[in-house]
Amino acid sequence: MSQETLPGFEAYDNIMAGLQEKATKELIEDFVHGRKLNSRAVFICKTMVNIARNFDVLNAKGRDTSRVMGQLLLWFQELNEMFPEEKEVNPALADLLQQAKA
Repeated sequence: MSQETLPGFEAYDNIMAGLQEKATKELIEDFVHGRKLNSRAVFICKTMVNIARNFDVLNAKGRDTSRVMGQLLLWFQELNEMFPEEKEVNPALADLLQQAKA
């Protein structure tokens, strides 16, 4: 059974992915759902997957992972800034705005 892969991420499909890599891919899939990514966002996502792989390798060797986790967080924050959350309008406020237009 084939699992869908985000366009441009085919080479990143890895059966032996570690926990952080899997979690990062899930985070990216959830984050980009319904969004059109530009080349900069795709670059950030691919970088995040690579950093997560590094995290898993360091973690398996019992090495300090704080630096790579910090890098992963910074890249995710950069991605968040590119696609800010749209705030939902309170239904009562939306109704008042509609009435004011009429």
